[in-house]
Amino acid sequence: MAELGLVAEKQFVCSNHGFVTRTNGTRDLCARFIRNGDRVYDAFSRYDTVTSYALSREGGNPGGVTKLLVPFLKAWGILDNSAYEYSRDVTELMPGADHALRYILSQMPAYMTTGSYEHHIMNVSDMTEFPLHNISFNLIAFDKLEISRQDAKILKNITTEISNLRVSDEAYTVTENKYLNKDDSKLVDYFDDMIEKELSKMEIYETVKKMTMIGANEKAYAVLELCRKNDIEMSDTVMVGSDNSDYQAMDLVRDSGGLALAFNGAEYAIRGANVAVLSKKPIVATVLVTEFYNGGIESVYNLINNWTKEGLQTVSCADRNLMNRMLEEFPKKLPEVYIVEEDNINDIVTISAEYRKHIFH
Repeated sequence: MAELGLVAEKQFVCSNHGFVTRTNGTRDLCARFIRNGDRVYDAFSRYDTVTSYALSREGGNPGGVTKLLVPFLKAWGILDNSAYEYSRDVTELMPGADHALRYILSQMPAYMTTGSYEHHIMNVSDMTEFPLHNISFNLIAFDKLEISRQDAKILKNITTEISNLRVSDEAYTVTENKYLNKDDSKLVDYFDDMIEKELSKMEIYETVKKMTMIGANEKAYAVLELCRKNDIEMSDTVMVGSDNSDYQAMDLVRDSGGLALAFNGAEYAIRGANVAVLSKKPIVATVLVTEFYNGGIESVYNLINNWTKEGLQTVSCADRNLMNRMLEEFPKKLPEVYIVEEDNINDIVTISAEYRKHIFH
């Protein structure tokens, strides 16, 4: 069967935001249905990142912020149909993301794992024609959840307090122990106190707490399960991630010799990667993934070592037509592509953080 080409040799897994979509589906819903919801989301997300990575709390699951946000969205009256329709109106793909996914699907089994709610992902699947059954995402029916009027009032008041918290962007590396800065310390103390004294006493919180939602741990388990199900080694796996919650899955792939590609990555996505790309167009990742499919990680490194206009025009590559299309997409300047190593990782984190400010919203 393998000689006939009927058995997959490699597989592709990606996250959603940053590689497929320019917009963050969960943040969009918060901004629409919660007063000052974009600031509320940013504060929740910061709490999630700091407690999971900087403080390394036991039992933490980066990306679990989506579960904590559910009671607040419900308190502000979100409905499933309106969530779906709003996501449809505001979701914006990265330029050429649909073509990139279709090309990769034609080469190998391809999957997506994301912490986004189903309302957003159903639209992403429609827009890209990526099979919905190949996506793991958060199943949540807002209409079926119940919340008392008193609890909803309390949560609305809390969102006002959260929106007034200052959100720091200081990076805390995984190799250095540092005290939290003043803003982060205040934010963590506030959330710890709020969850213990207010949120944990609500019936809706107990309901949501029992739900299985996709965070960093579940993304890593998804990659492991795909390796088992498809009988494909981790070293033959591509993981493309952008958010901090992609770190665990990417770290598994990188340590096994696969391709862990941080595409416009947040800090911990880069720290889990062996390759980092800064680009508005996913065709760059498509070129690297195709190279990995045909020649493995060393072939990818060879391509990156020739990452100039002149070098890419002459270097041996897996798909010359695809390479030429990419070069046509960038007539003036090539996107930045790095092999992530210990001596350059902090510089890449800094450069990528600044780049993300200009392309995501």
